[in-house]
Amino acid sequence: MGNKFLIAMLGGVSILPISSQAEAQAQAQGQEHTQTQQFNIPAGNLKRALDLYCEQTSIQLIYRPDEVAKGRSAGASGLMSREAGLIALLAGSGFQQHQGNSGAIAIVPSRASAAAATFQRTVLAQEDPVRPVAAANPDQEGIADIIVTAQKRAENLQDTPISMVALGSDALEQKGVGSMNDLFAGAVPSLRIVPFFGRSSAVSIGMRGMVPVDATQITRDPTLGVYMDGVYLGRVQGLGMELADIERIEILRGPQGTLFGRNTIGGAISIVSKKPTGEWGGVIKASIGNRNGRRFAAHVNLPEVANLSVKLDAVYDARDGWVKNPLTRADVPADYKIGGVPYSFADINSDFGDVKRYGFRASALFTPTPDISLLYAFDWSRDKSAGGYAHINATTQTVIPAVFAARDAGRASISRIGAPLLPSTARTQGHSLTGEWHFSDGLTLRSISGWRRLNGDQWDQDAGGLSRWDRAAQGRLGFANVSQRQFSEELQLVGDVGNLKFVLGTYYFNEFGRDTATTFRTLMLNATGTGVTLLNPATTSNTVGGVPNRLQDRASEARTKSKAAFAQMTWSPSSLENRLHLTIGGRYTDDHKSGRLTYLLGAPIDTLSFVFNSKRFDPMVTVAWDFTDDINTYAKYGRAYRAGGANTRSAILRKFGEEELTSWEAGLKADLFDRRARLNVALYTSDLKDAQVDFTNPANPSATETLNTPGSTKVKGAEVDITLAPTRAVSIGLNYVFTDFKKRAVVNPFSNLVQFLSIAYTPRHSYSGSVDYKIGETPIGKPRLHIDANNVGGYFSNAVPSSDPTKNARTWIIDGRLSLSEIPLLGGNYEIAVWAKNLTNRTYQQQDFLSPTGPGTNFVTYYNAPRTFGVELQARF
Repeated sequence: MGNKFLIAMLGGVSILPISSQAEAQAQAQGQEHTQTQQFNIPAGNLKRALDLYCEQTSIQLIYRPDEVAKGRSAGASGLMSREAGLIALLAGSGFQQHQGNSGAIAIVPSRASAAAATFQRTVLAQEDPVRPVAAANPDQEGIADIIVTAQKRAENLQDTPISMVALGSDALEQKGVGSMNDLFAGAVPSLRIVPFFGRSSAVSIGMRGMVPVDATQITRDPTLGVYMDGVYLGRVQGLGMELADIERIEILRGPQGTLFGRNTIGGAISIVSKKPTGEWGGVIKASIGNRNGRRFAAHVNLPEVANLSVKLDAVYDARDGWVKNPLTRADVPADYKIGGVPYSFADINSDFGDVKRYGFRASALFTPTPDISLLYAFDWSRDKSAGGYAHINATTQTVIPAVFAARDAGRASISRIGAPLLPSTARTQGHSLTGEWHFSDGLTLRSISGWRRLNGDQWDQDAGGLSRWDRAAQGRLGFANVSQRQFSEELQLVGDVGNLKFVLGTYYFNEFGRDTATTFRTLMLNATGTGVTLLNPATTSNTVGGVPNRLQDRASEARTKSKAAFAQMTWSPSSLENRLHLTIGGRYTDDHKSGRLTYLLGAPIDTLSFVFNSKRFDPMVTVAWDFTDDINTYAKYGRAYRAGGANTRSAILRKFGEEELTSWEAGLKADLFDRRARLNVALYTSDLKDAQVDFTNPANPSATETLNTPGSTKVKGAEVDITLAPTRAVSIGLNYVFTDFKKRAVVNPFSNLVQFLSIAYTPRHSYSGSVDYKIGETPIGKPRLHIDANNVGGYFSNAVPSSDPTKNARTWIIDGRLSLSEIPLLGGNYEIAVWAKNLTNRTYQQQDFLSPTGPGTNFVTYYNAPRTFGVELQARF
């Protein structure tokens, strides 16, 4: 027929004969149907599943859109041939495939009516292949499906009965998320991430009010689980690392005690890396910005050889600090030492907030057969960033030297004194091996093995902010080191059998770690109090003006072994058209942790140790109902726990037990107005029992005790996520989180005073909004504008607000990115973008606290970074 178009209307399906060249392409498509690839298509509406199949394979199918829209698909997940993928999609759907001599593939009812049979014969008898108008179109209007693996299988986020947010690679790029710390600014309002007292790569992280103030000790655990490609990251140190080539980040809100297990009372973060494609190609990005900012990233896929595909990733990010350290070379003696270790001027001359992070990742995917895959990955990263600056907003000290006379009204640009500051260094590396075997229709056996090592040094310099000013020694330089190694192994059996979906699994975790902490006094006031000179802190305790130079030295070690078995099953009875989904699950955990103090106040000790044991079962029940294919609701009950341990800041290594959170949640997920609007709402209430609460000794803020407090802390809230796509070019995102809690009275064991327990880093109201505008084709490329506005603030920095009576003020942070892609230069593979974070240069308090100094109290604050901006060039090949 040449290039003439003949449209034959057969039951609403357009048949589009094409040229002989297209016929050859269709025959090639028939051959491609046997190729093997990774599928990620969730169960659900059959038309949506077929659209995803067309998009993921580039194979075109013919079907009646109105007819297949009534069907349900079991989905297709994992590595299989394209033919097997289509068979999996159609299993139990009431439809089957038919392929003609030309290679065209039609989807028809299994029990075809006369009209359907006519359609089948007419389509497949064509001398020319056909192109379906129903094939998936990546540029179609409406909101795209988001595929997640929160329940250990690939499924549509809208069909997953969990309150969650998923950020894909494009969203991460537009929001400027290059590390975990970038999420603190409010891109996900319910997620709270803050550097621990100004430290660069040790963070406090949590959700729904479950945010630990101090989880940096090797003997303690976090409240939110972070997973990298299924491997649990056991320590909060090193989480400030740069992220490599990320496919998506899934943020699961609320307790995840069944499928993720221990230490997930606040939720879980699952980071999923991009896998090797087996096709030559990649992307290189380079960016420069203010404060000498420079960033480089390269992601390269190598061609497949002998069923082996390899991917290489490298990232580098650096910029100067935003609070200048006025220390000069002349201030530093030639033989300057800290703790007996020699340091040059270059070693100790960091500015507050310096950033330097870099890393490398290599992954290899081996597919010896269509049913078996092995994915190995190795990652290595370094974070050599300097700590934050301790601003003094107020003081009750009576002796105030001239050098400390001025208070900080807001964010400073230069330190009040020049002081020794070393960059903190987090060294992380790990191996992971993920194997999958699709040994039967609907059954997959998966193994996830992980080996990880961490060694991190944290230096923080208070520049006199935590010091008594009536004595000569100033400049508290804190040093902390943590070294840790861990091994984990998880086995999963994932199945779809009839109307039953299930996940069965076992888990093993083994961790050993050591940590140390030392405090030095590095400065001495001059006779007039107008300046300082450097001290030479020795390896043993000494005194300067009668004051100990080395305030304390402690060290500890701990070992954890955890074993678990879990199961989750979902039944969708066909008698109710598979619209009702009943899910039950549970996890049995056997935890053992032991540890001891090895040094206390600079002296070896072998008399303080602890043992924590726990055997427990945590259940989960969910009832979900699909009102339509696009609207569903669910109700969920779940329980999770945070392991017990001991506080190494305690002089007696006081032991504490586990805390347990029980949660009830109801949610609605809806795609509305022909998929131009998406509304996800979750309401929850939770009850935290035996809460692990830190109490500070007023005489020494470095000494704390952790107790399981009686009673329960009740937290309730609402999470609303709205996505709008009024046109193909415009996308709007709106998020709102409400968190409410009841304060309760607790007794401080140091002072015996009644204090009122709150929750840390959690505002009552938080908002975020984004607008993405794809301007369209122009002679110079495709322009795109992205704006984020995130609400930050309105929270306490401590769970006991009477020790921190000031609530941070609410503020807004605006980020933006303007890009021009597909620039018509050398194939149109280039993109240039200008970006800015904190565009309006707003200032807010990330963390503040009262620092008792003996004769008075200092009110100390760590602020957010000022405006950052730059330009990025990107090349694809």
